[in-house]
Amino acid sequence: MRPLRALVAIAGVAMLSFAGWRVVGMLVAEREAMQQPGRALAWRQADPQALLALAESRLQQGDLDGAEAAARRLLALEPLQGRAFGVLAEAAEARGDAGRALRLQAIAAARAPRDIRAHAWLAQRYLERGDHAAALGHVDRILRIAPARATTLEPVLVKLASDRAFALALAEVLRQQPPWREGMLAALQDPTAGDPVAAGMVLGALLHGGGLSSAERARWLDGLIARKRWGEAYARWAGMLSGDHERLPLLYNGDFSGEPAGGFDWRVTRVAGVLIAFEPVAGSEGPVAYLRFLGRRVGASGLEHPLLLAPGSYRLHMRMRAQALHSESGLQWQIACDGPVNVIARSEPVDGSFGWRTEALSFDIPASGCPGQWLRLVNPTPEGAAQAVGGELWVDDMRIDR
Repeated sequence: MRPLRALVAIAGVAMLSFAGWRVVGMLVAEREAMQQPGRALAWRQADPQALLALAESRLQQGDLDGAEAAARRLLALEPLQGRAFGVLAEAAEARGDAGRALRLQAIAAARAPRDIRAHAWLAQRYLERGDHAAALGHVDRILRIAPARATTLEPVLVKLASDRAFALALAEVLRQQPPWREGMLAALQDPTAGDPVAAGMVLGALLHGGGLSSAERARWLDGLIARKRWGEAYARWAGMLSGDHERLPLLYNGDFSGEPAGGFDWRVTRVAGVLIAFEPVAGSEGPVAYLRFLGRRVGASGLEHPLLLAPGSYRLHMRMRAQALHSESGLQWQIACDGPVNVIARSEPVDGSFGWRTEALSFDIPASGCPGQWLRLVNPTPEGAAQAVGGELWVDDMRIDR
């Protein structure tokens, strides 16, 4: 029995030693796989991570035969390994076989859908071939996998969108509401890094197909006005209006019959201490603008309207009614240029209590320095305690005539 026990003990020690050696080999292979793939493979010849690192290393060194051999060894172990096909694709490209490289990289992207490198490679090659739709398909995949890449890709896409064909393809992708749509639209319209021409083509294509929300349309128009592109903003806005508008009034929606919708329509900005509503009242045929001032300090009422008036002489007409409206200097309608000329007309003070009455304000648009204008109801009193305004005001039937 003693020799038998000794033999069993020896066999056990041998098995433990072998298992320990395997564990050591696996640990060494894992540790060395990325930095020293050759050493890792000496410990573990079929280590997939080491084979991939070896293939990448050989490719970087320009050893195309070695890179392909390592990639094929890896595929023999893991046939679904996508990056191995990527190595073969880049080796084929280096050999001048573009067609084979494209086919292999497509396999790489299909087998490893989250491989950003494969998608980036394919996006670049499809762009070079002029296949914008295919390129953007891979850009879409990258931005879905790694949203943080938007900071790098958006400026590139903005530049590419200066080409009309690319802009139309980009609009088609954005129409599908990808998660990166909002950021892309903002990048196109960015005041410093954006491109108004590219933005116009992309947003125009979206608008034509009904792919812009009312909020996106409003931001687009506001961005054009902020860039002082008043003529383009007005033309885009007029094109967005439904119905027959061959002759638009100089002051649109002056009777307040339509709900203010941005663009060259009324704008309502929230101001603490002022309530604004559009509602019907006695003595008027339809809705009027109703402003209630709560006795707080305000410099602006929050009611304004952009205008695009050519140089010349004009007259502003309006109907107003007030109830216990009181402030230090009275409220004032002002017309201001978006330029160095600034305020060009001021109405008489609006104050006190009075029934419906009609008033007019004559003004001139200068020949230069006034590309666009703003009509605003303001409180001209300097900032301070005297700036408090209280009471109610109703406004209706506003129009501008030459």
